[in-house]
Amino acid sequence: MEPAPHLLHVPEDLIVVSISRQGDGRSIAGLRVSGQGWVRLVAPRHQGILYPHHTLLPGKTQPRLLDRILVDADWPDHHPGQPENRLIEGTPWQMLERPANLEALRVIPAALERRPELLGDFETRQRASRVNELPGPSLGLIAPRHLRLSIIEDHELGRQRVRAHFWWGGREWRLPLQDECYRRALYLKPEGEYAAEAFGLRPDRPLYSVVALGLPFGGWCYKSVVSLFQPPYAAIRQRSNAQAAACSSFR
Repeated sequence: MEPAPHLLHVPEDLIVVSISRQGDGRSIAGLRVSGQGWVRLVAPRHQGILYPHHTLLPGKTQPRLLDRILVDADWPDHHPGQPENRLIEGTPWQMLERPANLEALRVIPAALERRPELLGDFETRQRASRVNELPGPSLGLIAPRHLRLSIIEDHELGRQRVRAHFWWGGREWRLPLQDECYRRALYLKPEGEYAAEAFGLRPDRPLYSVVALGLPFGGWCYKSVVSLFQPPYAAIRQRSNAQAAACSSFR
């Protein structure tokens, strides 16, 4: 007897676009290759924090940005304000491609935010009591301009703060940086502000960033930059050519 349709097992086929710090672990999010939006993979534990044993891939490797992975994560987490959360099942994650093929990568530019607001408004934080009013997911993909990264000493808290500064939506944003890779790179530098090129980001290629609305803290949910990356130029050019062809068909 065949299983009922609602019990069919359908793993998530994802392009990894965010690997960020969360507590003493990490958070990983991706875009469905099918074009059906965001998935944040969360563990069935407090705050959903992922640890290396959760995210192990064949060959004892860990996920990287732009990997294409297959993960058993059928069930929604039902966390207010984060409708894209999916609970991992504890089964091994599968690597499909590293990096994903150019056709699969086309879901990235297609997911870019077109509205000037950033996750619902122009503020850097939202009342925790209102996050369930968001019109969509708590993750947004943008193409920031004039990116700079900074590290400063916070003498009151006795620690360093890392920030991403950029222009988007007609205004300047200054948000905490949670991207795992660039946080580590900043901690190796003296206090100051740095252009994106100082970290190997190329000015002649599109730059993408994932911004997330975090979990409630002190009655607020704060926005932060959880990913910075540049897809292969061929993936961007392929989409541009396809758009041009589509436009010419209407002339």
